[in-house]
Amino acid sequence: MKRILLLLTICLLTLGGMAQKYSEDDVKQFYRTIQGDYTGQLNDSTTLSLHFTPIWEQDPFRWLYMEAINKSDKSIVEQKIIEIQPVSDIAFKVVVHGIAHAEQFVGKWSNRNFFDGFNTSILKGKRKFSFMKTKDFEYQTGWNGRKNLKCFPEGDRVHFKFSQEDERLYVKRLLARSSNFGYIVFFKDPTD
Repeated sequence: MKRILLLLTICLLTLGGMAQKYSEDDVKQFYRTIQGDYTGQLNDSTTLSLHFTPIWEQDPFRWLYMEAINKSDKSIVEQKIIEIQPVSDIAFKVVVHGIAHAEQFVGKWSNRNFFDGFNTSILKGKRKFSFMKTKDFEYQTGWNGRKNLKCFPEGDRVHFKFSQEDERLYVKRLLARSSNFGYIVFFKDPTD
């Protein structure tokens, strides 16, 4: 029994040592890394555009608006407000909020100042993700969350990884009641 505990302790210390230490600059880097426009294939028939736009910049490096659009019919798949909060010396959490009366914010990702006329009273409900910095400009979640977005079936678990190195957002899904993984890769659209 003591050997098992010793092995577990060594494994945990090794895994903990792999994550880089958190600094104030990490939140700024994460915030800047994920913002922008992405395109990716949700399934055989649905291509999505994702937009992550900074809002409420009087509270810097904390709030982003996210909008996912079906490219073929221009329908809104998802709208969320993302809050970034430091948690410890190796991790921080991302709180994904719903939006009351979300229809009034459709397309407003292109005008970040639009949100200055609102405050946090528009937020409703929330899901939390823990993110860790795994290397410079790369951040990922664990498997602790259940379904968090409408575009995934109930019960699917999701894992997110943002990598600025190759300008991609990776979404890995563990399908409900299955051991099968599904992958979605969103490519960051080039900026001028």
